[in-house]
Amino acid sequence: MYTRIKTILPCLALGLLTACATNLDTMQWQATHHMDEFTEIASCRVQFGTAKQRSFNRSLFGQYVTYNFYAENYNGEVRAGVRAEPDIPIAGDVQIKVGSKLYTLTPKNVPVDLAPTTPIDTAAIEKTMGKEYAKTIEDMTRNAMGAASPYRAFTGEKAKALLRDVVNATGEIKFRTVGINMATSATGKFTAGEDFAAALQQCGINL
Repeated sequence: MYTRIKTILPCLALGLLTACATNLDTMQWQATHHMDEFTEIASCRVQFGTAKQRSFNRSLFGQYVTYNFYAENYNGEVRAGVRAEPDIPIAGDVQIKVGSKLYTLTPKNVPVDLAPTTPIDTAAIEKTMGKEYAKTIEDMTRNAMGAASPYRAFTGEKAKALLRDVVNATGEIKFRTVGINMATSATGKFTAGEDFAAALQQCGINL
């Protein structure tokens, strides 16, 4: 019995390593189209690997959450940034270093539809404290809502500028989340080759 276990264990280990290598080797940038059946808003997202591949890797390496760079064409609006998977709030800012350029995305850089929402009625505050104070409260509330989002992303021309730098970059692109302490911070890196450019084209993202 001991001999059989001793023989089987290396096989199991080899099987896991082979599955891991195969999964990583076959991963590439993918364009995924989506149509919201209620709003009829069309979107196309560019991410590295499929959802199943990313989930497999998280399970294999014992990671509860990973941070992934993504680009998106959301109903004609270009977006680019980092998302947490599964969807849990990103604690703090996100910095992306492309060559010598450093991009910083804050909780303010969250598309409206990707941030939690809460009714904001500042009429009473405006009446008693004035418009400027009411505007400050409104901005603080929206910033807090953005901080609870699993996304940090530029939109429009800022997103295109970031993506142009990513496409033209040589070597690895690094990013990190900057939390309130080391426990809530994380780092990541990726490369964007021909498959990334092709996926952008499939999503109709023209730079």
